[in-house]
Amino acid sequence: MTERPPLRAARTGVFASVCTAVSVGGHTLTSDHGVPFGGLLAGAALVYAFAWAATGRERGLGAIAGWMAWGQLALHLVFSTAQSAGAHGAHAAGPAAVEAAPGGADMLAAHMAAGAVCAWWLRQGEAALFSYLRLTASALLPLLVLAVPRLTPERVPSSPFPERDAPAPVTPYLRHSLVLRGPPAL
Repeated sequence: MTERPPLRAARTGVFASVCTAVSVGGHTLTSDHGVPFGGLLAGAALVYAFAWAATGRERGLGAIAGWMAWGQLALHLVFSTAQSAGAHGAHAAGPAAVEAAPGGADMLAAHMAAGAVCAWWLRQGEAALFSYLRLTASALLPLLVLAVPRLTPERVPSSPFPERDAPAPVTPYLRHSLVLRGPPAL
């Protein structure tokens, strides 16, 4: 089932906010340092942009978990880079800064566990939303059919013989055309 942009934007916003909030919360608790506001905004914008591509239709648990894992890894890298850049200045914001960021394997495991729980939670919400939309559509369709009046053209009875006083139709370009009705002769 595909959907219109307002509902798609709302679903994208929910996914991006859950993914970002879980990631920043876990990242802050594991590293014992706050994530700079610029890193938070950059991470949220990145996840929102990629989530927009994923929310065109209803997704299953596997697809949501994959997108959530990708989002958690991307946010981990963005937050680690932002923390390292904020702590050591702008010169340390490279791949070495990400490797030197505190947390390591523990932080990645926490990101993946939080991503799995959030993917399950988001899938339940998505299933409920699309079930509600299908139920609403199936309930409103009969009412819509009854509410819309049927427009039937008014039939004018035609006389079998044309009136003698009526002028012949003028068709100068089709004067020599031959109209044959019925199937071709064998």
